Amino acid sequence: MKKIIITGAAGMLGTAIIDRLKNHYDVVATDQLLGFSPPGVCWRQLDLLNTEALSSWIEAEMPAVVIHCAALVNVDSCEKQPALAQAIHEETTKTICGSLKKTGGKLIYISTDSVFNGQKSGSYSEEDKADPPNIYARTKYNGETAALSSGFNTVLRTNIFGWSRAEKVSFAEWVLKGLVSYEKLTMFTDVIYTPIHVSHLAEIIREVIELDLCGTYHATGSTVLSKYEFADKMASIFSLDARSIIPVSVENGNLLANRPKNMALSNSRVNTLMSKKIPGVDEGLTLMKHQYDSGWVGAVKNRRMPAGYRFWEKQT
Repeated sequence: MKKIIITGAAGMLGTAIIDRLKNHYDVVATDQLLGFSPPGVCWRQLDLLNTEALSSWIEAEMPAVVIHCAALVNVDSCEKQPALAQAIHEETTKTICGSLKKTGGKLIYISTDSVFNGQKSGSYSEEDKADPPNIYARTKYNGETAALSSGFNTVLRTNIFGWSRAEKVSFAEWVLKGLVSYEKLTMFTDVIYTPIHVSHLAEIIREVIELDLCGTYHATGSTVLSKYEFADKMASIFSLDARSIIPVSVENGNLLANRPKNMALSNSRVNTLMSKKIPGVDEGLTLMKHQYDSGWVGAVKNRRMPAGYRFWEKQT
């Protein structure tokens, strides 16, 4: 089987990719902390900022593909620590590319939907010019440039939701916990995006590997909506009271980094190449609920779930 290395493998996307690829490839996962470890998956705890160790390890492993998920995803933290953001997003990508040139492997670089300035009306395509509005987006875009310096690598721009592996909750989990406990949730009505469930993105990545795609693709969901509308859909699908969701403008959010108001990406380019149509938000949220019902969430988290996650029991 092909050997696949996943960086940032303890995170939400890394966990979903491991779960999707573990029966089809020789999966090697790396992160600073140990993550989801099903049978057959090899783990290596590694600090990617140690570029010498990273380079030596990749050259020794000789993977067919490296899926580079590792990132500093807190946008305001990137604004406060630009050197760290640059090191994680750009320098590690350059190191991985350099090693793969020697071994003959390829890189799939996971990027972001926020590389555009957000001023376009309508969804962005791959042909639109990037104009990163903050340090997170700028350093992620620099990582794209490094990845594409080799003509056989792949960049996937995305925005994910789902269950996180780590103790800290994801955006969707934060919304869900707020709905369960009837906490006030201030949600932006003027920030639109095209989020995709991590398991659906993991399936896209599997097909990208099989098709040996190169270049830049928008690997996002098929629904354009605001953050407020996302929370409202979550309440509906999980049968929860939506009255605690408060509509606000991002301009009143007291955020350090500038946020683009339009992060919607058109997925038509990659969608035409997939064996199945890429799902939208309704399908993703329904899958999220099913993953909890089926016990998948507790399995990948490898711990007991907080009592607050018994959201439907609160309705009876």
